[in-house]
Amino acid sequence: MECQNTTSTLKINLRRNIGTVVIFVEGENDECEILKQIFRNVLHYRYIEKKRNRVKINDYDQYVMRGNENSQILVINLRNSNIQNIVKDVDYQNQIFKMMYEKYHIDIKNVPIYFLWDRDYISNRADITKKLLKSLGNAYENNDGINGLLLLSYPCIQSYILENFKENTENLQIKDLKKYLSKNGYRISEINTHTLLKSVNMLHNKLMKIGIKDYDPSNFSKTNMKIFEYEENFFSNHQYYKMLSLVSIILIDLNIITERP
Repeated sequence: MECQNTTSTLKINLRRNIGTVVIFVEGENDECEILKQIFRNVLHYRYIEKKRNRVKINDYDQYVMRGNENSQILVINLRNSNIQNIVKDVDYQNQIFKMMYEKYHIDIKNVPIYFLWDRDYISNRADITKKLLKSLGNAYENNDGINGLLLLSYPCIQSYILENFKENTENLQIKDLKKYLSKNGYRISEINTHTLLKSVNMLHNKLMKIGIKDYDPSNFSKTNMKIFEYEENFFSNHQYYKMLSLVSIILIDLNIITERP
């Protein structure tokens, strides 16, 4: 997609049939709440969630928009938030897929898979993160046998919440982003179609400042690496990351948000 500088060139396809989509998330709280708000409350897809510390699989399907009945989002915690578990905990991933098939008859073969992670420089080493960004560049297939597209948030997932509501977030340096969001009344529950488009616009503006004019979500490794190198260089000079979240890439890759003809 070409990076746009206005939401007027973008649209949301509310009746887009996406089939089954799997999203693995690092955290149990905000990540799940964000995805639930987007896919269940705004887009009205079936939403199924498996958190690491709960045996039960939660199925939220009280309202599915007509025409979206065959679209479902599976949001799953890995057992540990360390980014290495994306490739080291494949047995657990397969175990969850088996549970999904047995309970919901959902076949996970040939479905897009995404991994949402924070750029935590303390717990996730830069060399390991860089290696994963290179190998996990396509939601459908990759060369090393592990399917999925790794999407980072700098410094954390709360950057995405802020991008839905506030202009010019990249140069903000906030020690406790959760408290900042609460103090200013930026709530996940208020994310809507307008703010989703706004967050894509924010993403595109930030990518253009990095020097990225367009990108291909189905071949995202080079773009991921350019963003990573830019953020790491900025961090080494300023000791904090510029706020940037790649959550919106999921909506673009699934053709939920597209350019207007």
